[in-house]
This record gives sequence, structure tokens and C-alpha cells, in this order.
Amino acid sequence: MRIKNIFQQVDQFFFAPSSGKVLAFFRIAIATFCLVKFWSIYKDLLNIFGSQGFVKGDVTAILLADYMPRLTWLSEAVTTWGVNEVEAIYALFFFFILVLILLGIGFQTRLMSILALFVHLMFFNSGKMFMYGMDYFSTSALFYAVIMPLGKFYSLDNYLRSRAQNPGTVPIFFMRVLQLHLCLVYFFGGFPKSLGLHWWNGEAIWRAVSIPGFYQLDMNWLASVPWLSVVLGWSVLVVELGYPIFIWFRKTRPVFLLLVCCMHLGIGVVMGLHYFAALMILLNVTAFGWPYVEKKGIWWHQPVLV
Repeated sequence: MRIKNIFQQVDQFFFAPSSGKVLAFFRIAIATFCLVKFWSIYKDLLNIFGSQGFVKGDVTAILLADYMPRLTWLSEAVTTWGVNEVEAIYALFFFFILVLILLGIGFQTRLMSILALFVHLMFFNSGKMFMYGMDYFSTSALFYAVIMPLGKFYSLDNYLRSRAQNPGTVPIFFMRVLQLHLCLVYFFGGFPKSLGLHWWNGEAIWRAVSIPGFYQLDMNWLASVPWLSVVLGWSVLVVELGYPIFIWFRKTRPVFLLLVCCMHLGIGVVMGLHYFAALMILLNVTAFGWPYVEKKGIWWHQPVLV
């Protein structure tokens, strides 16, 4: 009997019905995010991804396995049509923009998700030397867009279906995968930090706000209040190590959701990592914050851990 209850709880945890609106939010949000982020590098497109850019294409190719998508696949294929590399890169850029728009409105959602992920990987791999955490999480987000039924809710696909019925709910399995993913991210982000001294004595905070390439605000005043750097360092450890545990409890969930969003907001403001901050907040709101966005203040169902 006890084993049966365990299986029932596992089934409830992974497959209970949940709001489908969050999938529509995620589809629109991730498509909009990628659209804005990618458009922001339009002026530097050739400098980042061109074979004669800041990093030569031959150098980047050394880092890639043969099976990894890249822009040279396209540029070499279209040379027989008289299309040069520059024209191919710009054509793919605008194709990607179109795909993201169609993904956002939910037209041929599955196909657009696959195309968006593949084209993103072509640019990602070709500019690998310039990629950082935000680009890796963008890849993960587009992968989730491929496996999630994003076209079932508030989409053009749903509207054009002959029955045009919105099911309203979806198994929570897809959200659980994203939730567990974020828990692993924060745990393995916080655990290595806790092994050294820099996050305990505040030195890591001072270094982070003093990096020349990320210097946004004059934070020299921190030197006169060294205890604040220590408190901030400890706070990061508490948030990242506590998140995988306390985000599952109903009473502590909103607290840690707010803390992690504030942490990313601070990173965005102080270090200028605006896109990284926006994406991480987007993923957290999708995974754990949607009921609060809907102003319900409740979870979709009773979780296993209460």
C-alpha cells in the first residue's frame, strides 16, 4: 500500500494537470527575447560571425565537431548559386527573425521551434568565442520550445484548427523538467562557490563589480563598507544553495523566487549583463512564478513537498 502511494505521488508530481497559459507565456517571451537580443547585434553581425571577423572562421572551426551546425554549411552550399558569404549571413539573419516572429504568434509552432533552435545553433557555434552563459541558456530555452506543446495555447495554430478548442491544461511534466533543470543550475552554481574563500570573505563580490569589461556603476564605495561585500557574498550562497530546496515549499517559494530574481536583476544593473538577467528571470517566472503572475497566489496543485 505504501509503495502504491509512492507511485501515486510520483505520478501526481510529474503528470498532474497544470495551467496551459504558462506555455503561451513561455513561447511569446522566449521568442521576443531572442528577437530583441539577436537584433541588438545586427551591426556587428559580420564581425562576430563572418569568416573574416574578429576571430577568423578557421580558428572557430577548430573548436567544433564535424556534426555541429555552423554558418559555413550555408555559405558553402549557396556559392554555386552565386551567393557570397555576406549575403548568406544576412539572409539567414532575417530568416531567423521571421522564424522567431512566427514562433511568437504560434504559427506552425513545432516546425518554427525546430528551425529556431537549428538556426540559433548555426550562429552560436560560428561565434562560439563570443558566447557566454546567456547564449547557452538561450539554447536550452529553445530546446524546451521544441519539446513542449507550445502551439496548443493562445496560438495561431490553435485558432486555425478545425475544432479550435483550447484544452486549458497540460501535464505538468514539461514544467517539472524545467524546474529540476533550474534547481541543478543553481545548486552546481552555488556549491563550487562555497568551497573557496572568495564568496565567504566578499572578495568575489568586489571582483565582480570591478571587472573592466563589466564596469557599469562606480562601486568603489564598497571599499569603505567591507562587511557589505561579505553579506552579499553570503547572500548569493544562501540563494543558490537554498533555491533547490526551498523553492519546492509553498511558504518559502515566493521568497526564494523573489530573491533569485533580485539577484539576477542586480547582476543586470551592476555588471551590465541585461540579457542574461532578463532570460534567467524569464525562466524562473515560467518555472515557478506563473501562479503569482496570474495573481492567484496559489500553486497549480498540491505539490509533493508542502
